[in-house]
Amino acid sequence: MEYKPEILQLSALRQSRGISLESIAEKTKISCYYLRAIEDLDLDKLPAGVYRDNFLKQYARSIDEDVAEELNRKLAKAAKEAAEAVMKAATSSGVTRSLKEMLAKGAAFAFLLGSSSSMMSQSTPPAHTAKDPRFSALRDFFEKCGCPLAKDADAFIAAADRNGLDWRMLPSIAYVETTGGKHQKGGNPLGWGSGKIKFGTARQAIHHVAERLAKSPIYASKDMVGKLRTYNPANKQYAARVMEVMEQMGPKLLASR
Repeated sequence: MEYKPEILQLSALRQSRGISLESIAEKTKISCYYLRAIEDLDLDKLPAGVYRDNFLKQYARSIDEDVAEELNRKLAKAAKEAAEAVMKAATSSGVTRSLKEMLAKGAAFAFLLGSSSSMMSQSTPPAHTAKDPRFSALRDFFEKCGCPLAKDADAFIAAADRNGLDWRMLPSIAYVETTGGKHQKGGNPLGWGSGKIKFGTARQAIHHVAERLAKSPIYASKDMVGKLRTYNPANKQYAARVMEVMEQMGPKLLASR
């Protein structure tokens, strides 16, 4: 991995300076899920393209400007090489005209490449997920209700599996909190932090909340009802309402992999 030396150095500096990942998350608005993925050198967990690069840059700047500058140089070089490779491929296939027009208008092709990759990764679920009956059940439920989160059905399933949660739990919370994303604000369809916390995308919110429900000390030792009551302690009917939606979303049989 071309960024491994810088990331390892940044991680060591962060710890030696007593900088917590939580403080970086608060400053950058990048969830701890992604910050840990960076320090674990598991960059595949990050959003694709320029979103990944932006996360790396913000993480680095929060710790050390000198190392951040070196990392920025590497990222810029990699983006330029990727753009040149795509331009070369486009030239051989005779489709450079539109690309040149966009570049002439000042559009950075590296950004175009990154955005396209990110959108593809968010809209097209992995082949194995598309065959999962839970994916079909969740997508169909959201589509039937006209909910924007239908496009994120695969993210809900991936987050649930990674954190050992019932696959219906988070999407049901999202339905109760924001009607499946219809009324979300700040990329926060789950109403996390009383709806005041902002995320870059709904998918970031999904993974962040799933991790907190599974690993946070206030949630980890509790069963589903306990987690839901803690999630919204002010509403005594909250757990029952979420579980009611879960039953509508799919049968219990599908709740196990």
